[in-house]
Amino acid sequence: MQWIEISIVCERVATDKVTTLFSDYADNGIIEENLDQEPEKQKFVVYVDSSCDEEAIKSDIRLRFKEAQINIDSIESHILDESTWYNSWQQYIEPTEILPNLIIKPAWQDYDNVDNREIIEIDSDLSFGTGSHETTRSCARLLQEYVHRRGDAIQNDICLDIGTGTGILLLIAAKLGITNLIGIDIDENAANQARINASNNNVDATIIHGDLAHDFNGRAAIIIANLTVDPLKILLPIIGDKLEVDGALIISGIIDDRYDEIMPYITQHWQIKTELVEGSWHTFALQKL
Repeated sequence: MQWIEISIVCERVATDKVTTLFSDYADNGIIEENLDQEPEKQKFVVYVDSSCDEEAIKSDIRLRFKEAQINIDSIESHILDESTWYNSWQQYIEPTEILPNLIIKPAWQDYDNVDNREIIEIDSDLSFGTGSHETTRSCARLLQEYVHRRGDAIQNDICLDIGTGTGILLLIAAKLGITNLIGIDIDENAANQARINASNNNVDATIIHGDLAHDFNGRAAIIIANLTVDPLKILLPIIGDKLEVDGALIISGIIDDRYDEIMPYITQHWQIKTELVEGSWHTFALQKL
């Protein structure tokens, strides 16, 4: 099988919009690459099935970016075979210390654990949620703070991860001592990958392929939603019905230039308990009003 590799360079502040615009083409995830010589720029790489029309895709992307008022510095495309594609995106993923003494290790990478740290091993041939992104780190920090506050009471808490992807935040929750774990994702491939990663890490988690409103009928004490602004705007009212009365909600995926846009959706029904900022990204711990 062959793949079309499409790479775009544009302003970093457009990251949230770019991931949304790429969503139709991103069945195999989106790679975000920093440009050392241009810190205000970001390179985005997406892999598309080679049965698609390469030039038509590039024309469609240019049109979408123009409509979204995002200036593209460059757009390039190449045809890759299966092995080249597999090696191409894997090179970007390295072991990451997500919390003190807790390492996220890609399954295809070696890690010399000389300090006897806790290891979570993530494998994925579809998405790239392996712990290196600012939003994942911030969610992990707030999750750790939640666990410290709850103490032994976490044994009875249900943790729900919305848009679970590779299941990474559920696996972090397990390492922190939460045992009642549920992940949900509308993408069937992501749900399957989360099940594989949970099994490979000996974590007992329920993974649901489906829609939050209709396919999760319980309530959770702690809910995590590391998404982007557009789905958060839709889901924030629904999440309130899925959270216990005194429960905690952690949300992330909010970039600087869309901060003001999401705030009315937060303040209408939620009280901000904590806000973390890392780079251009904002992460919140919320409680229902």
